[in-house]
Amino acid sequence: MSKGQENHDEENAKAEQSDMNSDKDRENIESPQGNSEQETDTDENSKMEDDIEAVQGEAEEDIDEPADLTKEEILELKKKAEERDTYLDQLLRTKAEFMNYQKRVAKEHESTAQFAVQNLILDFLPELDNFERALKLADDSNDFSKFVEGIKLIEEQLFKVLGKYGVESIETAGKAFDPNLHEAVMEEENNEMPHHTIVDEFQRGFLLKERVIRPSKVKVSKRTIEEEEKEEDKSDE
Repeated sequence: MSKGQENHDEENAKAEQSDMNSDKDRENIESPQGNSEQETDTDENSKMEDDIEAVQGEAEEDIDEPADLTKEEILELKKKAEERDTYLDQLLRTKAEFMNYQKRVAKEHESTAQFAVQNLILDFLPELDNFERALKLADDSNDFSKFVEGIKLIEEQLFKVLGKYGVESIETAGKAFDPNLHEAVMEEENNEMPHHTIVDEFQRGFLLKERVIRPSKVKVSKRTIEEEEKEEDKSDE
């Protein structure tokens, strides 16, 4: 073998040895990473299996719990369930009865209001009859005094009907003006009466159970300027 051939063989051997060492080093480098990934997968699988077993165990415990109840406990649960259903039924019945009660009360109030108006009308109808008779009497007779007498009687009877329902007239004659009861539509200078005393009534006012339903329209007295000055001088002395 020539010297050149020997050198060539030695170089090839060294190259092969170098490749083998590189492959070995590469395996040593890659091997730890592959082991780490494999160990991670194993840990995750193990944890998942543990979780599955835990859930299955809880489910089995839940399923086994009713079987652990004694006969007395089961009877007690059934009794409580029946009591619950009874209370619920009573609640629904009470609610229905209350709603029916509300409807009945509303209907009674409506009926009461209608009959109250009916009673008022029935009480006024006789006075209407009397008024018609008074008008007929005035047509058949020339005695005007009887007609006036009949009208006064009807007025008296009408006030009695109003009083029956709690309606009364507001007094005005000689009374001091009260803005809660009276409405002053006119003033009149009058030094003989106290200031703001009712002198005349233009329209009668009425109270319904002490509540003003229509104020009286009145004329009130007013002191003259001279009289007011005299009273001021007297008060200064």
